[in-house]
Amino acid sequence: MISTNDTTLQQKATNATSTVCEPIAWDDILKHPATRFHPKSVRRYLFNVVEKLNNHLAIWMDGPSMCKLRIRRNGTQGGNVDVSISVWRARQLFPWMVQCQWLENEKKKMLFRNVIDIFLAAKNRKEIYHTPTVSELPRQSPAIEWLKTQLALPVECCSLKWAGLNPREWLYSSFLEEVKYPEEWNPKKISQEMYSILPSCKPTKRLRQHGISMMYVPSRDSCKRVLDNWIQKYEKQ
Repeated sequence: MISTNDTTLQQKATNATSTVCEPIAWDDILKHPATRFHPKSVRRYLFNVVEKLNNHLAIWMDGPSMCKLRIRRNGTQGGNVDVSISVWRARQLFPWMVQCQWLENEKKKMLFRNVIDIFLAAKNRKEIYHTPTVSELPRQSPAIEWLKTQLALPVECCSLKWAGLNPREWLYSSFLEEVKYPEEWNPKKISQEMYSILPSCKPTKRLRQHGISMMYVPSRDSCKRVLDNWIQKYEKQ
Protein backbone atom coordinates (compact mmCIF):
# COMPACT_ATOMS: atom_id res chain seq x y z
CA MET A 1 0.00 0.00 0.00
CA ILE A 2 1.29 3.48 -0.89
CA SER A 3 1.20 5.98 1.94
CA THR A 4 -0.28 9.47 1.37
CA ASN A 5 3.14 11.07 1.69
CA ASP A 6 4.52 8.90 -1.10
CA THR A 7 1.89 9.84 -3.69
CA THR A 8 2.69 12.21 -6.51
CA LEU A 9 0.82 15.45 -7.15
CA GLN A 10 -0.99 13.83 -10.08
CA GLN A 11 -2.10 10.93 -7.88
CA LYS A 12 -3.30 13.33 -5.19
CA ALA A 13 -5.07 15.57 -7.69
CA THR A 14 -7.05 12.66 -9.14
CA ASN A 15 -7.74 10.97 -5.80
CA ALA A 16 -11.08 11.81 -4.24
CA THR A 17 -9.73 11.21 -0.72
CA SER A 18 -6.84 13.62 -1.15
CA THR A 19 -6.77 17.00 0.60
CA VAL A 20 -5.05 18.66 -2.36
CA CYS A 21 -8.32 19.10 -4.30
CA GLU A 22 -11.97 19.47 -3.48
CA PRO A 23 -14.17 16.59 -4.70
CA ILE A 24 -16.12 17.10 -7.90
CA ALA A 25 -19.82 17.60 -7.09
CA TRP A 26 -21.10 14.65 -9.12
CA ASP A 27 -24.53 14.70 -7.47
CA ASP A 28 -25.10 18.25 -8.69
CA ILE A 29 -23.75 17.49 -12.17
CA LEU A 30 -25.89 14.37 -12.69
CA LYS A 31 -29.01 15.56 -10.86
CA HIS A 32 -32.18 14.61 -12.76
CA PRO A 33 -34.88 17.18 -13.55
CA ALA A 34 -37.99 17.14 -11.39
CA THR A 35 -40.25 16.05 -14.26
CA ARG A 36 -40.22 12.70 -16.07
CA PHE A 37 -38.00 12.33 -19.12
CA HIS A 38 -39.22 12.58 -22.69
CA PRO A 39 -37.07 12.70 -25.88
CA LYS A 40 -36.61 16.46 -25.85
CA SER A 41 -35.87 16.70 -22.13
CA VAL A 42 -33.30 13.88 -22.40
CA ARG A 43 -31.33 15.86 -24.97
CA ARG A 44 -31.59 19.00 -22.85
CA TYR A 45 -30.49 17.10 -19.74
CA LEU A 46 -27.43 15.62 -21.50
CA PHE A 47 -26.50 19.02 -22.90
CA ASN A 48 -26.65 20.54 -19.42
CA VAL A 49 -24.63 17.68 -17.92
CA VAL A 50 -21.83 18.29 -20.43
CA GLU A 51 -21.95 22.05 -19.78
CA LYS A 52 -21.36 21.33 -16.09
CA LEU A 53 -18.63 18.81 -16.93
CA ASN A 54 -16.87 21.51 -18.94
CA ASN A 55 -15.99 23.16 -15.62
CA HIS A 56 -13.84 20.15 -14.80
CA LEU A 57 -13.11 18.24 -18.03
CA ALA A 58 -11.54 19.23 -21.34
CA ILE A 59 -10.01 17.19 -24.11
CA TRP A 60 -6.64 18.07 -25.63
CA MET A 61 -6.94 18.41 -29.40
CA ASP A 62 -3.22 18.73 -30.17
CA GLY A 63 0.21 18.94 -28.59
CA PRO A 64 2.01 16.43 -26.36
CA SER A 65 -1.19 15.55 -24.44
CA MET A 66 -3.40 15.11 -27.50
CA CYS A 67 -6.44 12.85 -26.86
CA LYS A 68 -5.91 13.02 -23.11
CA LEU A 69 -8.36 14.64 -20.71
CA ARG A 70 -7.40 17.62 -18.63
CA ILE A 71 -9.02 17.31 -15.21
CA ARG A 72 -9.50 20.62 -13.39
CA ARG A 73 -10.42 20.71 -9.73
CA ASN A 74 -10.55 23.38 -7.08
CA GLY A 75 -7.47 23.32 -4.88
CA THR A 76 -7.97 23.33 -1.15
CA GLN A 77 -5.36 26.06 -0.88
CA GLY A 78 -7.04 28.16 -3.58
CA GLY A 79 -6.70 28.20 -7.35
CA ASN A 80 -7.06 25.24 -9.69
CA VAL A 81 -5.15 21.98 -9.88
CA ASP A 82 -4.91 20.56 -13.40
CA VAL A 83 -3.71 17.14 -14.48
CA SER A 84 -3.86 15.41 -17.87
CA ILE A 85 -4.72 11.73 -17.91
CA SER A 86 -5.73 9.11 -20.45
CA VAL A 87 -9.39 8.42 -21.22
CA TRP A 88 -8.96 4.92 -19.82
CA ARG A 89 -7.62 6.32 -16.56
CA ALA A 90 -10.46 8.86 -16.38
CA ARG A 91 -13.05 6.09 -16.70
CA GLN A 92 -11.41 4.26 -13.79
CA LEU A 93 -11.24 7.35 -11.59
CA PHE A 94 -14.74 8.58 -12.41
CA PRO A 95 -17.04 5.53 -12.74
CA TRP A 96 -20.26 7.56 -12.42
CA MET A 97 -22.98 6.58 -14.86
CA VAL A 98 -25.59 8.67 -16.64
CA GLN A 99 -28.96 6.93 -16.50
CA CYS A 100 -32.15 8.03 -18.23
CA GLN A 101 -35.43 6.24 -18.97
CA TRP A 102 -38.21 7.57 -21.20
CA LEU A 103 -40.93 6.64 -23.66
CA GLU A 104 -40.51 7.28 -27.37
CA ASN A 105 -43.19 6.19 -29.84
CA GLU A 106 -44.71 4.17 -27.00
CA LYS A 107 -41.47 2.22 -26.62
CA LYS A 108 -39.31 2.21 -23.53
CA LYS A 109 -35.87 3.74 -24.03
CA MET A 110 -32.96 3.70 -21.63
CA LEU A 111 -29.52 5.30 -21.53
CA PHE A 112 -26.92 3.91 -19.16
CA ARG A 113 -23.45 5.16 -19.96
CA ASN A 114 -20.26 6.28 -18.26
CA VAL A 115 -20.06 10.03 -17.72
CA ILE A 116 -16.68 10.22 -19.52
CA ASP A 117 -18.15 8.60 -22.62
CA ILE A 118 -21.07 11.02 -22.55
CA PHE A 119 -18.62 13.91 -22.43
CA LEU A 120 -16.49 12.59 -25.30
CA ALA A 121 -19.49 12.06 -27.58
CA ALA A 122 -21.01 15.49 -26.94
CA LYS A 123 -20.81 18.30 -29.49
CA ASN A 124 -20.63 20.90 -26.71
CA ARG A 125 -17.66 19.29 -24.92
CA LYS A 126 -14.79 21.60 -24.02
CA GLU A 127 -11.79 21.29 -26.35
CA ILE A 128 -8.40 22.84 -25.65
CA TYR A 129 -5.31 23.40 -27.75
CA HIS A 130 -1.66 23.42 -26.85
CA THR A 131 -0.10 26.88 -26.57
CA PRO A 132 3.66 26.64 -27.20
CA THR A 133 5.96 28.15 -24.62
CA VAL A 134 8.57 30.68 -25.69
CA SER A 135 11.22 27.96 -25.79
CA GLU A 136 9.04 25.85 -28.12
CA LEU A 137 8.41 28.60 -30.64
CA PRO A 138 10.54 28.35 -33.77
CA ARG A 139 13.41 30.80 -33.82
CA GLN A 140 14.42 32.67 -36.93
CA SER A 141 17.13 30.50 -38.41
CA PRO A 142 20.15 32.19 -40.01
CA ALA A 143 19.98 29.41 -42.60
CA ILE A 144 16.57 30.73 -43.67
CA GLU A 145 18.00 34.23 -44.02
CA TRP A 146 20.86 32.80 -46.05
CA LEU A 147 18.39 30.93 -48.25
CA LYS A 148 16.33 34.08 -48.76
CA THR A 149 19.41 35.95 -49.94
CA GLN A 150 20.47 33.24 -52.38
CA LEU A 151 16.98 32.90 -53.86
CA ALA A 152 16.60 36.68 -54.20
CA LEU A 153 19.68 36.92 -56.43
CA PRO A 154 19.19 36.62 -60.20
CA VAL A 155 20.35 33.23 -61.42
CA GLU A 156 23.21 34.79 -63.41
CA CYS A 157 24.44 36.65 -60.31
CA CYS A 158 24.18 33.79 -57.83
CA SER A 159 27.44 31.94 -57.19
CA LEU A 160 25.55 29.01 -55.70
CA LYS A 161 25.31 25.88 -57.81
CA TRP A 162 21.76 24.62 -57.41
CA ALA A 163 21.24 20.85 -57.45
CA GLY A 164 24.99 20.38 -57.27
CA LEU A 165 28.11 20.40 -55.13
CA ASN A 166 29.43 23.63 -53.66
CA PRO A 167 32.66 24.29 -51.77
CA ARG A 168 31.93 24.26 -48.04
CA GLU A 169 34.36 27.13 -47.48
CA TRP A 170 32.35 29.37 -49.79
CA LEU A 171 29.05 28.27 -48.21
CA TYR A 172 30.36 29.02 -44.73
CA SER A 173 31.60 32.45 -45.84
CA SER A 174 28.26 33.39 -47.42
CA PHE A 175 26.38 32.07 -44.37
CA LEU A 176 28.42 34.25 -42.00
CA GLU A 177 27.26 37.32 -43.90
CA GLU A 178 23.74 36.65 -42.57
CA VAL A 179 24.55 36.33 -38.84
CA LYS A 180 24.93 39.10 -36.30
CA TYR A 181 27.85 37.56 -34.40
CA PRO A 182 29.91 35.53 -36.90
CA GLU A 183 32.53 34.77 -34.25
CA GLU A 184 30.00 32.50 -32.53
CA TRP A 185 29.70 30.24 -35.58
CA ASN A 186 32.18 27.51 -36.45
CA PRO A 187 31.98 25.23 -39.53
CA LYS A 188 30.32 22.37 -37.64
CA LYS A 189 27.63 24.64 -36.19
CA ILE A 190 26.95 26.18 -39.60
CA SER A 191 26.64 22.74 -41.19
CA GLN A 192 24.15 21.56 -38.55
CA GLU A 193 22.08 24.71 -39.03
CA MET A 194 21.92 24.18 -42.77
CA TYR A 195 21.09 20.50 -42.36
CA SER A 196 18.14 21.44 -40.11
CA ILE A 197 16.61 23.49 -42.95
CA LEU A 198 17.76 21.40 -45.90
CA PRO A 199 18.17 17.78 -44.71
CA SER A 200 19.28 16.63 -48.16
CA CYS A 201 22.44 18.73 -47.71
CA LYS A 202 23.68 16.27 -45.10
CA PRO A 203 25.86 13.62 -46.75
CA THR A 204 26.19 10.03 -45.60
CA LYS A 205 29.95 10.59 -45.92
CA ARG A 206 32.06 13.70 -46.44
CA LEU A 207 32.17 14.72 -50.11
CA ARG A 208 35.37 15.98 -51.73
CA GLN A 209 36.09 17.18 -55.24
CA HIS A 210 39.68 17.76 -56.34
CA GLY A 211 40.65 17.68 -52.68
CA ILE A 212 38.10 20.39 -51.75
CA SER A 213 35.37 19.64 -49.18
CA MET A 214 31.96 20.01 -50.81
CA MET A 215 28.30 20.18 -49.77
CA TYR A 216 25.33 19.30 -51.94
CA VAL A 217 22.61 21.96 -52.30
CA PRO A 218 19.17 20.94 -53.66
CA SER A 219 17.57 22.47 -56.73
CA ARG A 220 16.40 26.06 -56.70
CA ASP A 221 12.75 24.97 -56.90
CA SER A 222 13.18 22.62 -53.93
CA CYS A 223 14.80 25.37 -51.84
CA LYS A 224 12.05 27.79 -52.86
CA ARG A 225 9.41 25.33 -51.59
CA VAL A 226 11.28 24.98 -48.29
CA LEU A 227 11.34 28.76 -47.88
CA ASP A 228 7.66 29.14 -48.81
CA ASN A 229 6.64 26.43 -46.33
CA TRP A 230 8.68 28.05 -43.57
CA ILE A 231 7.11 31.46 -44.18
CA GLN A 232 3.62 30.00 -44.31
CA LYS A 233 4.07 27.96 -41.14
CA TYR A 234 6.03 30.34 -38.91
CA GLU A 235 6.26 33.88 -40.18
CA LYS A 236 2.59 34.49 -40.95
CA GLN A 237 1.19 33.34 -37.62
